Amino acid sequence: MDEQVKEPMNVEYRVLGPLEVLCDGVRVQVPAGRGRVLLATLLLRPNRFVSVDELVDRLWDGEPPTIDRAHKTLQMVVRRLRMALGDANCVRTATGGYLAEVDPDRLDLTRFRRLAAEGEFAAALAHWRGEVAANVASTHLHREDVPPLVEERLVVHGRRVEADLARGRGAALVDELRELTGEHPLREGFWAQLVHALHQAGRHREALAAYEQIRDHLDDELGVEPGQPLRDLHARLLDPASRAGVPRQLPVGAVHFAGRDAELARLTEVTTGGAAVVITAIDGTAGIGKTALAVRWAHSVADRFPDGQLYVDLRGFEPSADPADPAEVLAAFLGAFGVSGSRVPVDLPERAALYRSVVADRRVLVLLDNARDVEQVRPLLPAGRGCLVVITSRNRFTGLVVREGAVPVTLGLLGEDDAVALLTARLGAGRVAAEPDAVADLVAFCGGLPLALAVSASRAADDPGLGLRELVAELRAADGLMTHVEAVFATSCGRLDDDTARLFRLFGLTTGPDISLDAATALDGRRRAEVRRSLQTLARMHLVIELSPGRYTSHDLLRAYAGSLRETDPAAERLTAVRRLLEFYLHSVDSADRLLRHSRVAITLCPLSDGVQPVLFEDSAVAAAWCETEHENLLAAVGLAGECGLHQHAWQLATVMFGYLYLRGRPSERIALYRVALAAARASADRYAEGITLHSLGNAFSALGAFADGAVHYAEALRVREEIGHLHGIAVTLDQWAINHAMSGDLESAKALHERAIEKRREQGSPSGLAMALNNYSMTLVGLKEFDAALTANDEAYAVVTQEGMAELAASTLDTRGLLHLERGHLAEAVATFQRVLALPGDQLPDAIKSVTLENLADAHARAGRAEDAVAALKEALLLREDMGNEQAAEKLRARIAELS
Repeated sequence: MDEQVKEPMNVEYRVLGPLEVLCDGVRVQVPAGRGRVLLATLLLRPNRFVSVDELVDRLWDGEPPTIDRAHKTLQMVVRRLRMALGDANCVRTATGGYLAEVDPDRLDLTRFRRLAAEGEFAAALAHWRGEVAANVASTHLHREDVPPLVEERLVVHGRRVEADLARGRGAALVDELRELTGEHPLREGFWAQLVHALHQAGRHREALAAYEQIRDHLDDELGVEPGQPLRDLHARLLDPASRAGVPRQLPVGAVHFAGRDAELARLTEVTTGGAAVVITAIDGTAGIGKTALAVRWAHSVADRFPDGQLYVDLRGFEPSADPADPAEVLAAFLGAFGVSGSRVPVDLPERAALYRSVVADRRVLVLLDNARDVEQVRPLLPAGRGCLVVITSRNRFTGLVVREGAVPVTLGLLGEDDAVALLTARLGAGRVAAEPDAVADLVAFCGGLPLALAVSASRAADDPGLGLRELVAELRAADGLMTHVEAVFATSCGRLDDDTARLFRLFGLTTGPDISLDAATALDGRRRAEVRRSLQTLARMHLVIELSPGRYTSHDLLRAYAGSLRETDPAAERLTAVRRLLEFYLHSVDSADRLLRHSRVAITLCPLSDGVQPVLFEDSAVAAAWCETEHENLLAAVGLAGECGLHQHAWQLATVMFGYLYLRGRPSERIALYRVALAAARASADRYAEGITLHSLGNAFSALGAFADGAVHYAEALRVREEIGHLHGIAVTLDQWAINHAMSGDLESAKALHERAIEKRREQGSPSGLAMALNNYSMTLVGLKEFDAALTANDEAYAVVTQEGMAELAASTLDTRGLLHLERGHLAEAVATFQRVLALPGDQLPDAIKSVTLENLADAHARAGRAEDAVAALKEALLLREDMGNEQAAEKLRARIAELS
């Protein structure tokens, strides 16, 4: 008889990568050989019976000894495995076989499948650490059990890519899809997604070339044509009307919508007049249904705007967060059309001008929800004929009516008939007809406010045994202590179980626009499945809104109400919940940053509280996509940490966000963030943190072109780092300060700082840091025409790069060498060096360096009198600049091509 096995709370089993068992965070030593084969076989079939015969077949790879000997050996293997697992033992005996009895939340395979089924594809894929059971030696297992799991992963990967494409992220997906099509050359789904991503990114020619590549490959290998979906996509590419970057951002409309016929008709009437830009401003009090009306109507006319629909919640009246910055909204809108990162102008007027240019010849619907004032929305107005802007706000925008000709639509309270229709849609005609007097009293109590009616209806729908007369009595009893709306909220919350009610109150502590299930689980502290059930209850009762599978938000009135209940929970418990949420974000972003930055110095993060499970990433594209989704929440989290006095969380979160924010290329956003982080570092008297955040501010100001401000912060960062003896920090700040001087034109000051940086790098003993410092020094020396010294520095930099195998630095170092040859007039050597750069593999040659190298190569050809070769290089560089959305650089290249042609 087996002993009863009680699984401890902190055991984790992993098969999506090397087989691992963790107990109390410590890896359990699983016996090699047949012990691992046995455990892997059982865990790959969690909680399922596996017969002795099948296990024997696995343990001996299909060639077992005699039956009797095999069975006895299997029993011995089971005993040894159980002893090795100890408290983590999950192997149970069943008649004629065995099974692994595991909690689905403690096995990465079952967590992966659950998350995928819930539509949380990125989180599901994050559980994969490599080849399934990579450390298990079994031919049969890897031939029969592993391939179906690999197929599962590919399907989920495809769904995650499809979701990213639906969000307009094609440009960021291209490299990932090229890798996938290279690994799976006959998988048409990935090819279709690659073609779609290239098209969405504006790389039309490459999209067509990718289609031709897969068509030729299928013909050569299988003698068949691409399938119908891929052929249909190709046909759309050939359509002259086809455009890259077609965002579809409208949120899901309300399921239960009733009334507002006159307002819907008014919206349709004012948008059919053919004006250049139609602006409709829907105003009304909180909870009146402005967003529901706008979204409902926008979906009804979306087909009139084939070039895209943009949506943003401007958070004009959000109780726990600042209104959205128009500059950041414009950056997001431009990103939806393929213009992102460093290609987005810094200043608000320039961003607005580029935005108007991008949509000038397009038919685009723009829904600006929950706007605060005219100044917030005016930069977001397009200028192209055929565009439509719909604005919702609690305020009436008289300025837009006067200056821009906006058409006002004011929402009043629902009439009795429309209010009854809303209740009927939610509760059913029979239930409403059974209590007409109670329905009339309920409508009167809610005052025709749609939000109050929706919450009341959900309260009744959630409890079929609750009479409407009884509900009205509850509302009236609560009304003596609060407003009608608060009474509605209080009555619904009063029916929640304690845990769900507490989660609702915790929503009042958050400051981001929404929250994921994973983040909510960290905030709450219970098991994920329990939190998910609570969120489903809250959504069913209209107390939160499920934006998409696994993502939730709340109406600002409800969030304000939740915040008003904060004293219900002790201050220490509230602080613990906030700390858990911040730990989730901190450790998740740190995992992403490890993939997004080639070189970084690890910091000792605030420890994780028991049960907080961050998202861990193995794929840089998945990590970047997660950061993009959580962007507003991450910024809000830094501010929340500062407000709550959790200063270490504040500066650390800002620090580990650097890799993502650098790729995102929005220095003004970084400046605001690192100012908060600097205040937190100083409040905690952490000099190390102060040095980091001062340096980060210097980087942000330099990227913004504010070189004087950058120098001030670099100088202060250097002073702090020298005082505490932070050698690596000193070297980094010296080098970056030098680059700041060089960019501002002060090459002599840059030279002196570079020399100090190199000295510190040698003292530190960092090969990668030394290579970068030497290469940066060489660039400055070229600018000073000190060619011999520049060559010496570049030679040493390249020698370090080669010796240490730092492939990611080879392109920039060689490009500097080519530029040095070019400036010395050694044209043949320059051409040869630039061609070496261009011959590097794609993963070692970012587009930014490739385009510069092509332009340098063209310059070398032109100086040598080879105008035709120069034009060819410039045309290739032009394609890259166009793909990158850098129109200013592209225009200069066109002029240069015309000059040489």
